[in-house]
Amino acid sequence: MKRLTRAELAERVGPRPPSDAFWSRVIAAERGTISAGPEVVGDTDRRERENRRRRGESGDDGLLSTGDMIDVGEESFVVVAVEETPAGGRRYQIELVEPRQGE
Repeated sequence: MKRLTRAELAERVGPRPPSDAFWSRVIAAERGTISAGPEVVGDTDRRERENRRRRGESGDDGLLSTGDMIDVGEESFVVVAVEETPAGGRRYQIELVEPRQGE
């Protein structure tokens, strides 16, 4: 399991990291999706990707994996699902983690 800050995630996503507006919407909705292209997740070999699909296999999750955490200020999100796109990118579904109650 990885735990990243918003800034660390932005460095990994590349030239188009999630914007302030994206994070505001995701926090308000308590869920969202981060998309990354094949050049970011390292899945640029189309032939290999098609062979994996024929065999019923999926590729490496790339940037994030299920269970990874992203800290955005006082909020934290967990990756709940990873979907491979036909082009070889990934969609990472994230959900807000409820803050811990005082002990």
